[in-house]
Amino acid sequence: MKTTLSPGQQALQEQLEEFLDEELTPLVRRMADRSPHADTEDNPDIRAMIHQALTDLGLSAGLGRESWAIAAEQLGDVLYQGTLLDTAAAAELVSHTAAGGARDELLAAVAEGTRIALAARDTGTGTTADPAPLTVGPDGNTVTGSRSFVGFVPEADQLLVIGRAGGTVRAALVRPDAPGVTVRRHEELGRGELYAVGFDGAPVDTWLETDAGTTLAEAWRAVLDGARVRQAAYLVGLGQGALDLAVSYAKSRKQFGKPLGHQQVIALRLADLTARLDAVRLVVRAAAWEADRPAGAPRLEAAQALAMAAETARKIAAETMQVHGAYGMTEDSDAQLFYRRAAVESLRLGSPAELRSEVAPLLKDRLTGRGHSQPA
Repeated sequence: MKTTLSPGQQALQEQLEEFLDEELTPLVRRMADRSPHADTEDNPDIRAMIHQALTDLGLSAGLGRESWAIAAEQLGDVLYQGTLLDTAAAAELVSHTAAGGARDELLAAVAEGTRIALAARDTGTGTTADPAPLTVGPDGNTVTGSRSFVGFVPEADQLLVIGRAGGTVRAALVRPDAPGVTVRRHEELGRGELYAVGFDGAPVDTWLETDAGTTLAEAWRAVLDGARVRQAAYLVGLGQGALDLAVSYAKSRKQFGKPLGHQQVIALRLADLTARLDAVRLVVRAAAWEADRPAGAPRLEAAQALAMAAETARKIAAETMQVHGAYGMTEDSDAQLFYRRAAVESLRLGSPAELRSEVAPLLKDRLTGRGHSQPA
């Protein structure tokens, strides 16, 4: 893999750094915090404006996975919350569908700022890699089922519902305000915008169908690999943001007349976390590079990268809380916010335990010489 950024990737990174500056970053970090003590009245409008601005910077359909990994890392650093990463996955799946006017219209809509939320998993049934059951109505134009942990549903223009119907993976676009759709927000640790969604004969706007020779299950598998690489990069960024916060606090907070960072125990812990995070960043970048290769089949790499990034982000967030002490648990501190977000984001596309269960047979195949053979 290459270890330097291309001119285009360097330009994208610089544009994002300029946009997500010191003035905007604190706002972005708090814009999805549903604390009972926070003012969240204008947050949906703020998220919509930020989504549009990021789309205008080029974070939409057609961006390579290496470039997306660079962008997602910066989004994780500022704890971005919104539909952008889901929309990127939806656009990838749309790009796998049969060529024609419907596909072109959908991709054009995404490029202009249409927001799509993924609805693939139900509580207790299936995993992200194995979508939950979905019942298609007799007329073929409605769906029935339930999905949990769907992000930012009230702000999405469409829900991309993935499910198994009659043993076949199907994908439908459904409006969140359509008849038969019920939405309930979860009260969860991250205090964010995750929802349980029910579909009871909800009308389908568009069914996504693939070209001959490619099944939707195969297309979804490829899209999920890309989504996992982006989520892993997001978690690397989240870990970096938390680590920077811990280092800054250790430099400024004094104990017994000296900064906390002068204590050998704390200094060594922060150095260890820095080394771990740098290693995981390389693993994630390698997975993104593999995903962008013409013959790339990054199922193993994507699952490994996400499992490592999830565990590392949670560890760094927990250590950051410890460095901050009791202050880290207060509403004024971002340490508790990184901790909350890490707890939720590390499970979004599969828990580390689920990912390891996927990795084990794939790694065995790789070691026994069966190469990149990765059935859907």
